[in-house]
Amino acid sequence: MQFDVLILGDIRFPGGTATAMASEVRALAGAGYSVGILPVKGGVLNFPHPVNPALQAVLGHDRIALVHPGVVPRASLCILHHPQLYVELPAEPVRIVADEFRMVVHHPPVDAHGVPNYDWQAIDRNLRLLFGPMRWAPVGPKVRAAFQGLSEGPDLTSEDWVNVLDTADFQLARAGFLPAVPVVGRHGRPDPQKWPDDRSGFLAAYPAHRDIRVRLMGYGPEQDAVVGKRPGNWEVLPFNAEPVRRFLGSIDYYVHFHGRDWIEAFGRAILEAIASGAVAVLPEHFRDVFGEAAVYCPAKGVAETVLALHRDPAVYARQSSRALAIIRESYGPETAVARVRRIIGAPAPMTALPARAAKAAKALFLTSNGVGMGHLTRALAVARRLPPSVRPVVVTLSKAFGVCEAEGIESEYLPYHKSVGMDYERWQGFLAREMDDILGFHRPQVFVFDGNVPYPGLVAALSGRQELWKVWERRAMWAPGAGAHHLEQEPAFDAVIEPGELASVMDRGLTRGSRTRTITVPPVRYLRHGEGLDRQAARKQLGLDPDATAVLLQLGSENNFDLSSVRNAAIAALNRYPGTAVVNAEWLIRNGTTEVPPGVAVLRQFPIARYLAAFDFAISTAGYNTYHENLFAGLPTIFVPNENPEQDEQWLRARYAEMGGLAMSARILDPYDLAPKIEAMMDPAVRESLSRSCAALDPLNGADAAASYISELAMIRR
Repeated sequence: MQFDVLILGDIRFPGGTATAMASEVRALAGAGYSVGILPVKGGVLNFPHPVNPALQAVLGHDRIALVHPGVVPRASLCILHHPQLYVELPAEPVRIVADEFRMVVHHPPVDAHGVPNYDWQAIDRNLRLLFGPMRWAPVGPKVRAAFQGLSEGPDLTSEDWVNVLDTADFQLARAGFLPAVPVVGRHGRPDPQKWPDDRSGFLAAYPAHRDIRVRLMGYGPEQDAVVGKRPGNWEVLPFNAEPVRRFLGSIDYYVHFHGRDWIEAFGRAILEAIASGAVAVLPEHFRDVFGEAAVYCPAKGVAETVLALHRDPAVYARQSSRALAIIRESYGPETAVARVRRIIGAPAPMTALPARAAKAAKALFLTSNGVGMGHLTRALAVARRLPPSVRPVVVTLSKAFGVCEAEGIESEYLPYHKSVGMDYERWQGFLAREMDDILGFHRPQVFVFDGNVPYPGLVAALSGRQELWKVWERRAMWAPGAGAHHLEQEPAFDAVIEPGELASVMDRGLTRGSRTRTITVPPVRYLRHGEGLDRQAARKQLGLDPDATAVLLQLGSENNFDLSSVRNAAIAALNRYPGTAVVNAEWLIRNGTTEVPPGVAVLRQFPIARYLAAFDFAISTAGYNTYHENLFAGLPTIFVPNENPEQDEQWLRARYAEMGGLAMSARILDPYDLAPKIEAMMDPAVRESLSRSCAALDPLNGADAAASYISELAMIRR
């Protein structure tokens, strides 16, 4: 792949670094340069982050392309962002051919006391080993001054590589002030260094003044520890609680003060605030960056400065207008274009960028065996949604591995120790060897384990593969206190994907307190919208009378809990209603077959969700997949939970659905509970009420979000 400009950086950064990259990329592509983005992951972000939305938004441009794994890009200019990504050498070589290299430095090498923030010399050695001679480009005068204060430093560019932005992205139509009382605001990450060090400094910069309102976004427990009791005129919000543009539209003055140890390398948030039309009030040391685009005073002078400006709307308006003109000229898109033009000249003649890599990246899924088919079904739900640029492979301990073939997904079967009568400890050695061989053969970029028990043999196989992204897909609703030793394996994974639970408010399990690596997605379902059969087609395929009241029994595999009494009771009760057709769904991994009375049909298909529209109601266990598939399909259901103590707390899922008017529930512990529920469900008005409640559920499918996250990881070099 040939580009004018190649960008290397961590596209998951949630703050200014990624938005600066996005603005630069968009400006260059808009000027006709072809731009490649090669995502890398260093040690700066250690926990899960999705791709920054600003960078995600530029990827659809016809002059911008992601560089896929296995591709050697060529470029006239290669721009690397954030030196701390390169503290360590990559897990695998990064092959790049470029005429010029620049390292854009978003953070000074030392803090305000001269204490090193990073070892620039070690980073420079790594960069020279990987790419050859490298010039370092400070983002602003503060970073440049920090390097110049060292006894020796890297080869610096003659000009600063300042952030750029298109003011149109942030400019707001301001008609004077907001309310009569001035609104002071600030947003940023809750890093303590990014905010004042003590209560007095905080209350000076963000005054506890009856004639001033204060809005702070990004204020968290770290700031509460400094401030203590918050003033009554403050409104605080978590980081990114609102879109930045909307937040800036709610304030008149952007006041930016930070801790004494912190050197603000540039201040992109300030740039965005000025572009919105807000007046920036800053400490004096920002003058060499923003000049006449801001108003300067010490923290103790903020209240006086703000109130004085607010008493003179004409002065406020002149400052806002002048500041916008300054940043448009000094930090507009043309600034990025001009500095690249000075290095490599005009864009090369237009050539179409390849739509995708010649060779797809690979995501390998491993699923535990499970009592039912939930783990395999969830993994397939995600795998079948991966884009063409990422090829899935499924390795499963489930005997239902054949369902992968229908999706055209390559699969392998590994037997669980119980399936072959092997000692559990001995099986761990077998699993470690097999997984090591499988990973070595397939060489995936991402590994996803769907199961609640990360087996020691699996963890051993993963431990030496530093180049591999490791993801644990783990459902919630564990029984209270259960699984503590399983959670101890969480550090073996980079991220945890937790499929959403409609009944999450009922969750009492340990996973609630283990979320530092967790990305929660909406409830995961197998089918895409429109893939299920309609009522007429489904009934025709199943051979059901179009006029019958059709009831589906979904009682799971019963491999760990005998539900035959529920089945028999349900069939006996349903037989009392003429014109009722009963269908028993049989799981593909059931040990043996289910004996059902004459007249009861058997459904042995995958996925059952494809046929749900054929039925008027269901009697079902409340396993994760069946529960969410039925409710989102609007199928009236009586949930009879599997109450084996090894299971997740199905009874709480069932209870939540009944309390919310989404379904009915019956406990197997109460043999007289089911028949009255069936009697009620025979009333079409009751079924219509349940379906109507289900129709109000948010239709987002977590399989889409999980597939998106996994495909993003597959593009990022470690």
